[in-house]
Amino acid sequence: MDLQKTMVTKKIRDFGIMSVIRADVKTSLGIAEARLKGGVKLIELSFTEPTALTAIKEVKKAFPEIIVGAGTVLDAVTARIAILGGADFILSPAFDKEVALMANRYQVPYLPGCNTVSESVDAMTYGASFIKVFPGSALSGPKWIKIVKTPIPNMPILASGGGTFDNFNDFLNAGADCVAFEGLLVNGELAQIEENARKLTTQLSDYRKLH
Repeated sequence: MDLQKTMVTKKIRDFGIMSVIRADVKTSLGIAEARLKGGVKLIELSFTEPTALTAIKEVKKAFPEIIVGAGTVLDAVTARIAILGGADFILSPAFDKEVALMANRYQVPYLPGCNTVSESVDAMTYGASFIKVFPGSALSGPKWIKIVKTPIPNMPILASGGGTFDNFNDFLNAGADCVAFEGLLVNGELAQIEENARKLTTQLSDYRKLH
């Protein structure tokens, strides 16, 4: 791998904004480029699409500065395929021990979706780099993060689902290390996606200057 686990984990935290793509290869490339122009260098390509592996390879080839994750990885076999295909990190909608072990074996960050404290702690025990609060909106997002971070302040959090301009700061205030967006960075013309990416990047920069 070009980037080891600790380096990618740091970049996920530093970049702070992740975008999810569920589309064919051509569309994925277009959206990835628009987001990159707007300053977003962290993307998830979901394995709900049959062309996800090809998309990972093509996006990394076209835009080497982008950190590319494989999303919706449900089993260790898919995780290994994604990692060997170039994925820099692995995301799952739920925690799976075998996926965690596979990611650790290849020193690739694993970001499993968790919605209970017990599940989150188990994921951390198995080496999860971030706990993916998913779906963020259904779990009262910032409120849930703040509650969990009170007794477990060192829990690294990726908030995924329901992110908007209006609640971005709320997620950050609650303790999210990174927030994943869909609608703002997927829907509409590429020029609008680029502008939304730029606005989110500026919003994050402004927030960090004050905190």
